[in-house]
This record gives sequence, structure tokens and C-alpha cells, in this order.
Amino acid sequence: GTGTREGNLKTNFDNGVTVEFWLKKDSFDASKTEKEVIFDLWNGDDIATATYGRVLLQLTGTATSNFILTVQSGASSPYMEEAFGTATTPTTLQTFGHYAFRIYNSGSDINVDFYKNGQLLESDTKAGSLGEITGSMQANIGALTSEARISGSPYADRGWGKLSGSLDEFRFWKAKRTSKDIGRYWFTQVGGGSNEDVANASLGVYYKFNEGISGIDSIDSTVLDY
Repeated sequence: GTGTREGNLKTNFDNGVTVEFWLKKDSFDASKTEKEVIFDLWNGDDIATATYGRVLLQLTGTATSNFILTVQSGASSPYMEEAFGTATTPTTLQTFGHYAFRIYNSGSDINVDFYKNGQLLESDTKAGSLGEITGSMQANIGALTSEARISGSPYADRGWGKLSGSLDEFRFWKAKRTSKDIGRYWFTQVGGGSNEDVANASLGVYYKFNEGISGIDSIDSTVLDY
């Protein structure tokens, strides 16, 4: 096999990254928050600097496309709050579905592919490839990792945009997954090893949420990265 034992949040768009998960969202309450965060990766740098990097995936019930993806590497970026999910609605989100986003450079462009239940539904391309996001990589599932801004003005901070819904089988890949792999593994588990075995070494984060329920909050609040 092939892969990398580098940082589990390595974000090099020449290699690509893939974010996939199962999601069930019963309802939206825009009076509490207009956007709810699924995944937020940030490199610890200020948004005004040339080294700022972010991959932010949010949900909204107030638009025709329910997923909003922000990808940025540097003070300016070809991607800023692009909407995906024309085939999804707040009603269809009430049933568990599998969603995957591939983000990768192709020549001088940055591309995003959106999958539902193993099928490619949408692709978007913007001119201007993105450099690797480097720095103190950190990420949250279900809330913002750091403040978010519009035109330089902060409107939200770490922990805001909390997700009210259910996630399962969350995976962050340090690579562009093939359509074949997404179609083959969206409904099942994947294996991983980066010590003696390099199978799926490009799998950076994998939350199965299979710990079970003990009834003891201090135990049940811990989720294992497989």
C-alpha cells in the first residue's frame, strides 16, 4: 500500500482531501443559528495573514442548497462559501444519508465534488489552485474551531454554530478518494493502519461512534478516533 505517516490533518490540495460522513438532521431553527458546523479545520493563523488556512463545512436550512463549503489558503481564495446540495432539502436530511466532499487541485484550478450515497451529484471548479495549508492544524466536528468573519468583521467565535443532529462514520482523508472507493465504502467500514501496515495510511481521522452507551456521562462523552 501507499500513504503518508505525516500529520493526520495534512491538507495538501495537490494530493487532495476528502471529508465523508453519515448525517441525519431532524430540523433547523434559524432563530438560534443560521449555520450549523459539520467540520471546521483551521491552521491557527489570523484570517488577514497570507498563511491563513481553513476548510469549513456548514449546514443551513435557509437556502436551496443545504451544504456550504469554505476553502481558503492565504488572505484571498477562489473559494468562499460555495453552496452544494441542490438534491437535498431539510426534509430529505431527516433520513440518514452518506455525504462526501472531495477537494483537490487540477492544473490551475481548485475542484470540489459532492457525493450522496456513493453517487456523484455535483462538481464545481474555480480558477486558481490552492497551496497546502500548513501550521498548527486543529479541527472541530460539530462547532467552529475559531472565529469566523465576513469582510474582516468577526461574527462568530470558537464553539459557535453547534450542530443539532446526528453524525456517524466521520472520515477525513489526506487524499482525493476515487469515485470507485467512495462508491464501494460509503455503506461499510474501512480498515486503517500506519504502523506495520500502510493500508489506508491516508485516512487521517476516523470516528466510528461505535463505543456503545454505558450510561455514565464521563465515559459516554469520550469518542475514539480509530
